[in-house]
Amino acid sequence: MKNNHITRTEIEIEARAVPLVARVNRRAKRLILKVDPAAGEIHVTAPSKRALPEAIAFARERSGWIAGQLDDSLRARPFVDGGVALLRGVEHTITHAADTRTPVRVAEDPRPQLIVGGAVAHLNRRLVDWMKREARNDFERAVESYCLQLGRKRRAIRIRDTRTRWGSCSSDGSLSFSWRLVMAPPAILQYVAAHECAHLIHMNHSPAFWRQVIALGADPRAAENWFTAHGAALFAYGGAR
Repeated sequence: MKNNHITRTEIEIEARAVPLVARVNRRAKRLILKVDPAAGEIHVTAPSKRALPEAIAFARERSGWIAGQLDDSLRARPFVDGGVALLRGVEHTITHAADTRTPVRVAEDPRPQLIVGGAVAHLNRRLVDWMKREARNDFERAVESYCLQLGRKRRAIRIRDTRTRWGSCSSDGSLSFSWRLVMAPPAILQYVAAHECAHLIHMNHSPAFWRQVIALGADPRAAENWFTAHGAALFAYGGAR
């Protein structure tokens, strides 16, 4: 994603895609590379727009240094038996149950649990696949409701593992969302759904667009504050073995 002075992309750090933000600062005398461990992002500054590709290449060359700077607690790890997973904002203990074929079952007593059946070697994949289905169900319900309010027909919904956007709306009205939002509180998932559905009316971020988001019942400021504080942590879960 680009504007005149910012390029957002990803680079691979230890087999993990990490968001990179490249900016132009004409007062900069050289390429500047910084890592934001809290946000799980890489920031690189270039003295001119022409130097942005060089800045991104510079970051890739320093991947070893970047890996050492990133907060280890934010690196995605597989779901494991006895570990934890977030579901709709609530922390659940992961419990492996080899004696059941049910991929995933939610239990609340005596504490919130996600009980995962099948071979333990496939626990991470089974739980991620289940969460993707749950995310699709949640987004389909939310989008259906918002499209009804907007008088628009719902188009295709895609669930992905995006790193630079939580959601997007294409020119043909197709919507894409990150499955990881099923781990966030429901109001955050609802906000992202409302945001992208509002693009069915306004394909921009004009004042009219934001009024439409608010008219759908979403709170942009509260969502922005939540993502600033907690968004990067969603990428700590469900990594590949």
